[in-house]
Amino acid sequence: MKILVLNTGSSSQKMCLFALTSPLPENPPAPLWEGKLEWRGDRAVLEVRTPPGAVAKENVEKGERSAATAHLLNELVSGKTRVLESLSEIDVVGHRIVNGGRSYNRPTLITADVKSAIEKMAVFAPLHNRLELDGIALIEKLCGDIRQIAVFDTGFHSDLPDAAAIYAGPYEWAEQGIRKFGFHGSIINIAQDGLLKSWAKILPI
Repeated sequence: MKILVLNTGSSSQKMCLFALTSPLPENPPAPLWEGKLEWRGDRAVLEVRTPPGAVAKENVEKGERSAATAHLLNELVSGKTRVLESLSEIDVVGHRIVNGGRSYNRPTLITADVKSAIEKMAVFAPLHNRLELDGIALIEKLCGDIRQIAVFDTGFHSDLPDAAAIYAGPYEWAEQGIRKFGFHGSIINIAQDGLLKSWAKILPI
C-alpha cells in the first residue's frame, strides 16, 4: 500500500510517500520520496529527495499556492525524482490537520462532515485549517475518489484529565469547548511512534 502524507503549514508544504506491507513493520519505514515547498517572499523554494540520492531543487513563482503544490506533486511522476508511473498508484492520502476540536481526536476518514468540522475549527487555527482543506481539495481534483485520512494535532493530549486541560479562567470557557491540546503532537507520533500503524484499523493493507 502506498500512502502519501501531506503536512500543510502556513509557510510550507511538506510531503512524504511511504510503502507499507503486511505485517506492519515495528518501526516507521523510511519514505520512498519526500518533497517540500517553502514560501519566501515572492517565490517558493521546491526541494525533492529520494533514497537513492536523486535531488531536485528549483524556485517556483509564488502565484497560487495550489499551483505550486500541484507542481510538487508532479515530481512524484516526472523528472529525476520520479518514483511512480501515475498518481493513481497512491492508495490513500493522509493529512496533518491542526485543529479538530473535541469532535475528532483519532485518524479519521475524510467525509463532507469531517471537512465541515475542519472548516468550523478554522477560527482557532486560521493559518492552518483552511490551507489543509485546500490540500484535501487539490488531492480530490488530481486523484479523484481516493481515500483521504485526517490526523488531528488535537488528538495529542486529548485524554488529559480536566484538572490539566481546563484553563485557569471562567468555567464558561470549558463549557464552550475551549481547553488545552498538544499541538504538533501528530508530527512526533508519525516520526517516532508509528502513527501510520493506527491507520491499519480503518485501512486494511
